[in-house]
Order: sequence, then C-alpha cells, then structure tokens
Amino acid sequence: MAGSGAGGGAMVGASVAEICVTTAVPALAMALGSATVSMAEPSEALQARLQRFSAGLLVGAVVTEIFPILKRQLMPGGDLSWVHMGAAILGFSGALFLMYSIKAMDLDGDSESDSEAPGGECSGPEAGRAGWLNPKGDGDEESSMKLRMWLTRLQAHSAALTRLVHAQDVDREAVDEEVHGIDFLVDSARRLCKGAEPMDRRSASRLRKCVAELIQDVEELKRMDTNEVRQIDRQLRVANSSLLKVHSVAERAVFRRWGPRPSSEPSGQPDHEAGPRKVPVGLIVAVVVDSIIDGMLIGLAGAVSAPSGRLMAAATTFEMGFLGYSFACSILKATRRCTAVGILAVPPVAMLVAAAVACQSVSFMEKTPAFSGFIAFAMVALLFLVFQELLVEAHEKEGGEAWHISLWLYAGLLLSIHIDMIF
Repeated sequence: MAGSGAGGGAMVGASVAEICVTTAVPALAMALGSATVSMAEPSEALQARLQRFSAGLLVGAVVTEIFPILKRQLMPGGDLSWVHMGAAILGFSGALFLMYSIKAMDLDGDSESDSEAPGGECSGPEAGRAGWLNPKGDGDEESSMKLRMWLTRLQAHSAALTRLVHAQDVDREAVDEEVHGIDFLVDSARRLCKGAEPMDRRSASRLRKCVAELIQDVEELKRMDTNEVRQIDRQLRVANSSLLKVHSVAERAVFRRWGPRPSSEPSGQPDHEAGPRKVPVGLIVAVVVDSIIDGMLIGLAGAVSAPSGRLMAAATTFEMGFLGYSFACSILKATRRCTAVGILAVPPVAMLVAAAVACQSVSFMEKTPAFSGFIAFAMVALLFLVFQELLVEAHEKEGGEAWHISLWLYAGLLLSIHIDMIF
C-alpha cells in the first residue's frame, strides 16, 4: 500500500502486523490508565496540561497527516472529484450525527445518578444511595414533598416572569432577577430527582477556595472609584469568572470522559451494601466508539503512510490514558471487580481490531469514494472529541484557563508539526 506525497515522493504504508504493534501503544496506555485507578489522583493542573498537550498533538496530526490524505483523495490528478467530495460530505455528516447522538444519550444522567455530589467521587457510602426518586411514590416521602414544593415555586416564578415580559415597559433587571431565580429552582429540582447526596469534602474544599477568590474580587470592586467605569467593568468580568467557578463546583456533577475521578475505596470495590448499581451502558458505548474511531484513524493513516500511523498513535496515547482512568472510575463503582475487568478490556481490544480492519480495507478501498468517506468520518469524529470534550474538560479544571496551562495546547501542536517535518 502506497501513495504519493505532496512533493511527489512515494509513501510506504505499514502492514497489518505493524499497525497492530503501533496501535498497541495507545491501547496499552488506556489499560495502564485503568490499572492506576487505585493510585493517587494527579493534580488538576497536571491533568489540564496533559489534556491540552494531547489535544494539540491530535489537532497537529489531523492537519499534517489526515487532511493531506483526504485532499489527495478529493483531488486525484489535481482536479476536484465531485464523487469523492460527495462521499466525504456523507462521512462528515455521518460523524456529526453519530457524535451528537452519543452526546444526546443519557450519559450525563447516568453519571449524575452515580455521583451527583459535585466533585464526582467515584464511590463511597453516600454515593451508593444516589439515584432516581421512585416514580411510584413509595420512596423518600420527604424528598417527594420537597420536589413538590420546588415545582410549585417554579410554576409561581414562571407566572411572574410571564407578567414581566408582557408588561408595557419591560423591566430588564426584574426579568434577569426572575430568570436567575428560575435557574436555581430548576437546579434544585433536578438534584432532588437524581437523589443528590451532600457535597463531599473534596468539593467543599474547592468551593471554599473559589468563594475566597470571589470575595477578593468583590473587595477589589469596593476599593474602586465609581467614576472609573472602564476599570470597574474589567473587574466585574473577573468577578463574574470567579462566580461561574463557584456555580460550577456547587451545581454541576456531569461525567467527562477525560475527567479522572478516583475511587474513595482503597480496594476499588463498589459499595454493594447500599444496593446494586446500574451499569452505565451509555458510557460504555461512548467509550468503545471513541476507541474504534481512534483505531480507525491509526489504521487508515498508517496503511497509506507508516509515519502517519505512528504519529496518530503517539497523539492518541495521552488521550487514551486519561480515558482509561476515568472510564475505570465509573465502571469500578458500578460493578464487581471481575466484571469490571472484562468491561475495561473491551475498548483497547476494539481499538486494535478497528485499526487492523481499517488497515486491511485500505488495500481494496484506496482511491475509491468509500475511502474518502471513511477518512472524513474519522477526522471529524476525532476533532469533535477534541473540541467538544477534551478541551472543555481541560478548561474546567481548577486553573485550567491560565495562560501557562493553555500554552501546552500549542506545545503539542508544535511538537506534532516538528515530528511530521522530521519523519
């Protein structure tokens, strides 16, 4: 399997065996990430740096390796092929449909019921009791009464908002105040529906730190002259950023596939005394799809050019390590260890199989519209994971928006480009 490079030189593709060896590196990284679940959690700053570095490597690999392959497919002989373009558009659309469908699955709901306490501890005596309120009404009567009260208040505030917006002179400040009140009621009702437990100590500690930052920002505002409107506005933006951090810690408990959440049980065993836990099927499907997409890209790129496959494998290694760690946290708290080991082995194996199948298929698919569609599909799906999940998770880490942490994204991108130039 070979293709011609941009400069006209021949590119030798890797064999299936070579692709399997190359793909084994990120697959092993994922397995090692899962195996370290009982060890100490890396700091959030380190997580954010490595996640941004991984994102930079992946984007660089797409720019330097994957897109040139797609471009050669779309323009064989220098002229645009509309048949290949149509196939690429179908692959592009299919990837977006698949990734948004996975995102629309109740993955967040599963995780919130498992670890609704902000901060998302993997397990513990409190987490075992979290779950949906019993729809038949024979559950916690106190929670049911609270939920009824929140819904009644929500209806009253909604009626008040309706009156405000239909007034002859709409009071923007009053509307804004009412909207924020409704937002609070919705959050409170959802926490009750999910059976949220009290905030854990780790999240409480982080919340105190965020509140302290907010207090400092407010104190700075008090010292400002009211005539310095521009400086006050700038400081208000800083205070608003601190406020958003406080709200994020206090309210959110959404699972991120690259957000490690270590088990609080040293043995890694779920708390079965608190009742059986639901296996997060949506999460398993999403992680397996991620692994298959990464394996496809390594196989497709490596079959056309062996260095391209190696670069893709290197770029996905950090990503798969984080994915294995966070995936193991969620699985170990929901199943017994023997079952969890079997589930955790599925994504690395799926990645290896996808890479081998993709590599083998290139021999009879290359130069066909189907190959263009597969390349476009895998490329868009990978970019979706980078921009919609990996970078979002890195940004939400404590200090993740700091410039010295953001620079790691560009360090990864620069390293990816240099590797392409050297090899």
